[in-house]
Amino acid sequence: MDFTPLNSFFDSIYVITLERETERQQKIATALEGLNYTFSFGIDKKDLTIDDLIEDKIYDEQRAIAVHPEDKPMNTGQIGRSWSHRLVYEDMLKNGYKKILILEDHIVPNKEGLALFEEMTKELPADWELLYLDYYKNLRRSFKTWFIQQGYHFKRLFGKLKWSAETINNLYARKFKEHLFIAGVHDFASAYAITNTAAKKLVDLQTPLAFVSDDLLAHACSNKLIHGFVSCPKVFLQEGQLQDKKTKADYVEE
Repeated sequence: MDFTPLNSFFDSIYVITLERETERQQKIATALEGLNYTFSFGIDKKDLTIDDLIEDKIYDEQRAIAVHPEDKPMNTGQIGRSWSHRLVYEDMLKNGYKKILILEDHIVPNKEGLALFEEMTKELPADWELLYLDYYKNLRRSFKTWFIQQGYHFKRLFGKLKWSAETINNLYARKFKEHLFIAGVHDFASAYAITNTAAKKLVDLQTPLAFVSDDLLAHACSNKLIHGFVSCPKVFLQEGQLQDKKTKADYVEE
């Protein structure tokens, strides 16, 4: 697998993992052979207690409930993951990097997307801030999705949905270039690129911790706090994914 375009484009590449996940680290070392990355050892949920996090003002439970679509607080696993991503943003700013790639330790490269990565970077506007390289749902707009959006606006009007009107309007990605969409509301924070301007905004939004990592990116992109994009096809996949139901593309992991 040729990772030269990624090695050339990014100032640094992080793979988030836990110190105890040695098996995953060995597996991903094989999958990413040739990629110039470093492991970022994250926060283990086993070391966390909710009461201590609240007392130390690391986690804001009331705000977490307020921003969650279903009024749910974060659990220790979600807090650990979100904190692990914030540590990467902070390290980026500390080192003065301009653009980085963030991967989680359960991804595999998609041969088709990797071959097109250089083309994707040429399509990015100068002011891009985030690029999803793996994601789930809400890629394609249609007449049906317009009706879905109107239903969400109706729910919001009567206090049944906490999304902003802007988030609902930007729920689905919009076609931008041949290999890029303007980001909407997407799941996954398993593989994405950010610039230093995005890192500053994400740290601010996530201090203290309140967003599940996926929701943070979706919130920032759909509310136009960050200029986000989606790659098509995906450049990375989560283990076990063989087909993207949206694009109908088969993925090769080697």
